[in-house]
Amino acid sequence: MDYRILGPLEAFDGARAISLGGARQRGVLALLLLHGNETLTSDVIVDELWGDDAPPTAGKVLQNCVSALRKELPGGAETLRTVGGAYALRVVADTLDRDRFERLLAEGRAALAAGDGAAASERLTEALAIWRGAPLSDFSYEPFAQDEIKRLEELRLGAIEDRIEADLALGRHIELVPEEAYRDARLRLLAELGIEPGRQLHELERAILSQDPTLDALPSRRTQVRPADIDVPRGRLASSPLVGRDDELALLEAGIDDALAGRGRLFVVVGDAGAGKTRLADEVASRAKQRGSRILWGRGWDGGGAPAYWPWRQAMRDTRRTFPELEVDDKAGRFRFFEAVTEALRAEAAEQPLLLVFDDLQAADEDSLLLLEFVASELPEMAALVLALGRTDTARLDELGRHATETLRLESRP
Repeated sequence: MDYRILGPLEAFDGARAISLGGARQRGVLALLLLHGNETLTSDVIVDELWGDDAPPTAGKVLQNCVSALRKELPGGAETLRTVGGAYALRVVADTLDRDRFERLLAEGRAALAAGDGAAASERLTEALAIWRGAPLSDFSYEPFAQDEIKRLEELRLGAIEDRIEADLALGRHIELVPEEAYRDARLRLLAELGIEPGRQLHELERAILSQDPTLDALPSRRTQVRPADIDVPRGRLASSPLVGRDDELALLEAGIDDALAGRGRLFVVVGDAGAGKTRLADEVASRAKQRGSRILWGRGWDGGGAPAYWPWRQAMRDTRRTFPELEVDDKAGRFRFFEAVTEALRAEAAEQPLLLVFDDLQAADEDSLLLLEFVASELPEMAALVLALGRTDTARLDELGRHATETLRLESRP
């Protein structure tokens, strides 16, 4: 087995990725992993995962989660044991990435204390290469994970500092410049925008920490591209804290959880001009982006002259795929076109979870709304969350609502 919590929760049986189910089932596994080989009573698990909001059915939900996990985990009931009214997950040494990281960290620090900079750098680099992102990133807002997240982040920072010390002892001053630049960029993003670095900076960090040899192949100053020439995917970021939308955000956070787990959702957000629809979507986009989602954004245009499917064309120009063309404008041709768009999104979401935001749908052409309904019917099998924003006079709101997990109606504020 290979359990991974240094990033989004993952589990592998050899090369087979284990299906971990929905947010609650993933939470059960994460909690048991944090207490590997320990026995936790049902009451403790329910309290950790639900807190004071535990429904009367929480115990039954827990049983169902355990049953589903046993069907996926090799060893079944031998791996996830029932002991009286309690559960214990058997975690063999070095099968959890956290344990491998801590072992390598200890070896690296021992080598550093012994004056063996080369061995220290090797072990610490290997330890840091295990990380795939923020620890337990699926559960960054769950109380049960907070202490461990904080502890692991501090360990990672300490490992970076120790590895830098080892490299400095080896005279690798020049190689450390890009890493210091990354750390400076991260601090600026956190201080000025309150966000973690995006995917590209995280990939750069992983390459730096693992000393990827491709970093040595830097272009000469004469051939380096200017920042304006770089194709950086667009994405929305919340500019300031959102106040008074806790219920809506909690619901949409659950939608992000489901999307990351491969069960897409559509939420319709309706309100008059100034009700805060776009601001709410901005906040959700920021949170989804921090958790590894790619943000696609399109909007209706009421100024005239926009081509058919304009919101979709806007959103998908930020993908790696060409927007399909409608070859024959009849029912059969439109169906094939809708299928092609859906498959393009499915392929994109398979590479990286998606958040699609369609704003100002009251100004969108009706075919765009029909396409949205079609895609919504396929979302449960995709790692994609879709937010459809529009005013109360948006066409086909009832039809969209039938495909949506929920329709949120925002009242304008004075």
